[in-house]
Amino acid sequence: MPRLTGGEILAEYLIREKVPYVVGIPGHGDMGLFDAFKEREDRIRVLQVRHEQSAAHIADGYYRVARQPLVVITSIGPGAVNTAMGVATAYVDSMAMVVVTGGAQTYMKGRGVLQELERAHEDDFPSIMRPITKESWSVEHVSHLPEVLHRAFKVATTGRPGPVHIQIPMDVQSEAADVEIPEPAEHRPFGRIMPDPEAVERAVDVILASRRPIILAGGGIIGAGASDGLLRFAEAIGAPVVTTMMGKGAFPEDHHLSAEHTGANGTLVGNHLSRNADLVIAIGARFAEQTSSSFVPGASFSIPPGKVVHVDIDAREIGKNYPTEVGIVADARSALDALDAALARRLAGPVPRPEYLAEIAEWKAKWRRAIEERWPDDRISTSSFFGSLRRFLDRDAITVVSAGHPQIQLFQEFPAYVPGASITTGGYSSMGFTIPAAIGAKLAAPGRQVVGIAGDGDFLMTIQELAVAVENRIPVVYTVMNNSGWVSIRDFQRGMFGEDRPMAVDFVHHDSGDQYTVDFQKIGEAFGCHSERITDPGEVDEALGRAFASGRPALLEVMVTRDPRWSGGMNHGHWDLPKPAYLGAGEPVAG
Repeated sequence: MPRLTGGEILAEYLIREKVPYVVGIPGHGDMGLFDAFKEREDRIRVLQVRHEQSAAHIADGYYRVARQPLVVITSIGPGAVNTAMGVATAYVDSMAMVVVTGGAQTYMKGRGVLQELERAHEDDFPSIMRPITKESWSVEHVSHLPEVLHRAFKVATTGRPGPVHIQIPMDVQSEAADVEIPEPAEHRPFGRIMPDPEAVERAVDVILASRRPIILAGGGIIGAGASDGLLRFAEAIGAPVVTTMMGKGAFPEDHHLSAEHTGANGTLVGNHLSRNADLVIAIGARFAEQTSSSFVPGASFSIPPGKVVHVDIDAREIGKNYPTEVGIVADARSALDALDAALARRLAGPVPRPEYLAEIAEWKAKWRRAIEERWPDDRISTSSFFGSLRRFLDRDAITVVSAGHPQIQLFQEFPAYVPGASITTGGYSSMGFTIPAAIGAKLAAPGRQVVGIAGDGDFLMTIQELAVAVENRIPVVYTVMNNSGWVSIRDFQRGMFGEDRPMAVDFVHHDSGDQYTVDFQKIGEAFGCHSERITDPGEVDEALGRAFASGRPALLEVMVTRDPRWSGGMNHGHWDLPKPAYLGAGEPVAG
């Protein structure tokens, strides 16, 4: 039985888990952890970031593509707290990672150790992590660490995935004990969560009785590797498929049954079909507020009278927001396999719905025409840039985007064809995600094109991580949609309050009111990126070609119009944004 320190136990266990990267920043509170990786650099790589939030976003982006968790390591105090934004983002979107933070020495807890949170409870940082992780542990003795490690990975990766947290006090990191390193496979359940056969048969009864079924595909499809099953199922019952933001890419958007998206930020075709459906078959989706147009009847769904068949791995989601005709607790792949088998026993072939198919095609064509009408000839709009980008990229290229107009318009207008091709911060809608998450995605898929797309405000939040991409020669292409402000919020304010009432959304010199614009091209050059500025629609294709051909991190500053006619997406759903009483009507305003 080897004698190992806490840091060595962590390093050896991660090697057995085949974790390829540890991401973080060393500090006085985690030195006993980082030093243990020095003699193991040939078996596991330490990736140094510039901010701990970004460490979590890198791990998040990696998991969304590879479906393998990375480990984030930070010091005690501020370094640990800095991870919270990235961890919360992963938690809401159900993405696994293991976060390891330092802690006060066990024999000095509560005495005001440097950077200790101790007024309400000694060494109380885990309380910050509890609402944003599946489980949190504080290891009080080095011999306990091996057991906690295998439990942490099991919790993170099974059931509904998510981040977990382990606090390792400074003395536990450095103390040694005679321990066995657990074999991960011996502590992990094998198999999938299977559906109840009776529930499957009841679901098939409801499906075959419907005239206008629609499938709502969520992130659970991608997480379960169920895209092939979804395609077979949709074709068997002749039902259109709409995806949530987290499910984008689960179904190829050039397929004749793709109805793209529904909800507050949905498409013309998606909302038309979902509001007129007599049955919604939700698989791996949670009917969140954005997907459901703030639950306004008839905005995106008409439930009731429409019925719901709901498949989810988390029983808490079934029936939470809409009454359910049949609820099935199972992972998406096993449920789709069971549904396909049940349909095969009862059908001689695919359900014919020629009129329904024609309707899907008609409304998709309307939507595509509406998009192309937003491509002005004399300036770059976000919409026209995305059209050029989609034509340029490979079919399996990965796009990474944070909150704002780029996120909404990419969701609405930029077709995704394969699982994992569309990466965004969904339910938590964080900013600062794009740069680090794109690094994680590229590490997970070095052979695929990866494009990080961010507004200028979003890009400034984690711009320091360009250094990580350059230092490690990670050839992500970043496009900064520069319009000098929080323009998505400006446009919301204009719609809600009036054209003359935008507040604190434009980047201006406050003494003169003149527009203030960061020169991102120069910043990219200063970091060591291939860097260009694009000001004309005719420059886009050649600039993209040069960026990818450079073989290194690239930054394309895209000067997009601020004109409200061209600056945002199109609204075909509803978002409940209450209007202040002093402005008049108290009715919610559609987003």
